[in-house]
Amino acid sequence: SGANGLAAGMVLHADGDALASGKHPVALTGRVWVRCDATQVPIRPGDLLTTSALPGHAMAATDPGSAAGAVLGKAMTALEAGTGMVLVLVSLQ
Repeated sequence: SGANGLAAGMVLHADGDALASGKHPVALTGRVWVRCDATQVPIRPGDLLTTSALPGHAMAATDPGSAAGAVLGKAMTALEAGTGMVLVLVSLQ
């Protein structure tokens, strides 16, 4: 949340709590830039995204049956290979 000119939707902060230090913006819904991993499969607009084995990254959900309950949102831009930023419509499913 809060990358490439889009404002962060929410920033968690609690005094004295390292996990809620305010350094990690959180997106629950809306358009956000997400670090993505396309090293195995390219990401195309419209692809559903799930968590990647690469920490802090999302990847294309290639098996809809396994993705049930693990979808972060839908890609709005492409990433052909490697890692990079993808604009995502976040809608937890």
